[in-house]
Amino acid sequence: MRRGADFDEVLAAAQTGDEQAVAHIYRLMQPRLTGYLRAREARAADDIEGEVWLAVARGLARFTGGEEAFRAWVFSIAQRRLADYRRTAARRATVPVPTEELDRAGDHSPEALVLENLSSEAATAWVTQTLSPEAAEVVLLRVIAGLDVDQVAELLGKRPGTIRVIQHRALRRLQAELAKGHVTR
Repeated sequence: MRRGADFDEVLAAAQTGDEQAVAHIYRLMQPRLTGYLRAREARAADDIEGEVWLAVARGLARFTGGEEAFRAWVFSIAQRRLADYRRTAARRATVPVPTEELDRAGDHSPEALVLENLSSEAATAWVTQTLSPEAAEVVLLRVIAGLDVDQVAELLGKRPGTIRVIQHRALRRLQAELAKGHVTR
């Protein structure tokens, strides 16, 4: 699908209830949304994603804008649902351990972990663990969500210049960690 006019047509059809158009938009957005949510809150990513899609379905008819604005809208909903989840989880004060973590209880070298788990999920987890929460958020929104600097700035309530600086420093930090061989999961 070409960018721009084709997306606008699909969006207009989806807003009138065309199931194929809705499915097309879902297929277009779902991989990025899933990657973002798994990187930010792996243990609840599927639940949060479901809530995001429900909110998108409820607000789709009222949405105005093009493809980039739609992507920014979806990720702003995701960010709010993520914040809601974290507030609720903080009140409950429980942290379940994923089964995968129990399976990896042995000591492995960083190189072995990288080779075993080479995937986008592992990469996003490494970014999240290596960087501050703010820097990880910027990198993930820019890389996984595919948002531009202005969209990330608006989502995070910062100036575009600040986002560029955070991203630049974060990427330099990641590069330095890779050079040192500090890639863990």
